[in-house]
Amino acid sequence: MSASTRTVARAGFDLHYRVQGTGPPVAILAGGPGFDCDYMEPVASELAKTHQAILVELRGTGRSLPQQINRETINVRATLADLDAIREQIDVERWIVAGHSAGAVLALVYAIRYPKRIASLILMNSGPIRYASAAIEMDNVMKRLTEQERDAFHNAPHDDFGRMLEIILPGYFFDRAKIREVAPQLTPEKYHAEAARLLNTDIIPPDSDYRPALKGFSRPVLVIAGREDPLDATVQNEIHSAFENSTLHLVENCGHFPWIEQPDEFYRSVRKFLAAAR
Repeated sequence: MSASTRTVARAGFDLHYRVQGTGPPVAILAGGPGFDCDYMEPVASELAKTHQAILVELRGTGRSLPQQINRETINVRATLADLDAIREQIDVERWIVAGHSAGAVLALVYAIRYPKRIASLILMNSGPIRYASAAIEMDNVMKRLTEQERDAFHNAPHDDFGRMLEIILPGYFFDRAKIREVAPQLTPEKYHAEAARLLNTDIIPPDSDYRPALKGFSRPVLVIAGREDPLDATVQNEIHSAFENSTLHLVENCGHFPWIEQPDEFYRSVRKFLAAAR
């Protein structure tokens, strides 16, 4: 099933998104922040079997590039407004929002800003719900690297993102053999470093804690992640506990990309959630 590209006009540029399938709409938000959404295409294709899958090229990534990249053009407020502009364009009152990693944090912030627009949330291997939990990710990555990889990380130029990612990517997998399936979609050419820096500092600023703002949010939420994800069970439990109507599924023998390492269990859980949440 091929996807069609649509655009919605924003200030000074067009925001692109890809649509495939029919049925209840699901907005899919990639992580990083700053990665092109290409690595999420397998998820979009699977969801398109039963839903209208909307894979968003978030502002500052893919073809959704403002003429200038700065704090005025890349921030959480503008990114959330982009999402709601897509929702208005497809003419639905509520939709499902599914995010991966930093995209999951963006999804839960969208739920805070636009709670009446949410039918349900799917938070896949979400980043932290509060700034105080953010450090655990890199701590866990370092523990999972070999001594040689840790040495390479500390000796590599920290402005060479391609080399840095190559070194640390094994720390995000339970089965290192699976890295080859996602590595071509996570190259430096598919990463937008300045947009990532700007959105990252805005989405989880120091001292932030989104839990109080989520009190009273009662729409169904699926928190799903690999048990061996560096964003570990502590992080996922904090997120799960913040919601009134949440299901937590930790996928065994799995890291940060469950649709790659454990696709059968991942998609079975997502399909079950979507069927129950209709």
